[in-house]
Amino acid sequence: MLADSIKDVSENTFVPEVIEKSKEKIVIVDFWAPWCGPCKALTPILENQATKKKEHLEVVKVNVDENQSIASQLRVQSIPAVFAFSDGQPVDGFMGAKTEPEVEKFLDTLIKKFSKNNSNISEEFEILLSEGRFEEVKLASEELIKSSPSPENYSLLIRSNIGLGDFDSVEKLIENLSPEILKDNAVKGAISSYELMKSNDVEDSKKEILDRMRKNPADLDCKMNYSKILFKENNFSECIDVLLEMFRKDKEWKDGYAKKQLLLIFDHLGSENELSKKGRRALTSLIFV
Repeated sequence: MLADSIKDVSENTFVPEVIEKSKEKIVIVDFWAPWCGPCKALTPILENQATKKKEHLEVVKVNVDENQSIASQLRVQSIPAVFAFSDGQPVDGFMGAKTEPEVEKFLDTLIKKFSKNNSNISEEFEILLSEGRFEEVKLASEELIKSSPSPENYSLLIRSNIGLGDFDSVEKLIENLSPEILKDNAVKGAISSYELMKSNDVEDSKKEILDRMRKNPADLDCKMNYSKILFKENNFSECIDVLLEMFRKDKEWKDGYAKKQLLLIFDHLGSENELSKKGRRALTSLIFV
């Protein structure tokens, strides 16, 4: 028996169930036939993934023997053949049998690019994080990872643990992430946030540090502490300016500590952030001076 999220689609129902429905969520079309052995192996995998990812996508089945016109229009030459539709158009697909990890990776990529729910979910989590509701985000991201171990969900879990001050959990999580996930920009940004926060303790007050800086403007240790305070205050613009000035004065100070901090901050802010873009350009120009 088919899962609740799986429908049989015919030539008569293809437009409403695939074309129109794909304007609301991703629709995966599984072209199959009863005599096709590889189809029988692939269908349960698609059914399982459809259940796990039902918030983002829907899987339907088309029997090519009974619906040759649809198969012909999409130039299906062999089965199993899988097509993904979004906003009324085919956007990706594959032919032949796949393992479950391969199918899951294919679907996760589609969700990342085309899911209608991603922006709303992301906005909700960002609001929760900004309100300091870290435990809620942690529990929600842990649940999401069970069905969708995407880089975005891992980055949420890292950020929520950072907010809770649970650096041990962050360390363990990072150690167990795959190299592919570690390359993702969202995960890199979360890890950079962790690297900044774990070494961000400053014993002296802001006033004490500013007094020392006035007495000795060349004290780079004092300036580094000041930059950490600015980071805690979310005053990223001035924080970046202080670190750039430090790098300008001594590029090799403490094995390039100012540059390392700057790169972490740029990752923390994200590649599309205007301060990050401006800061990277300034750093690049200083490197080649």
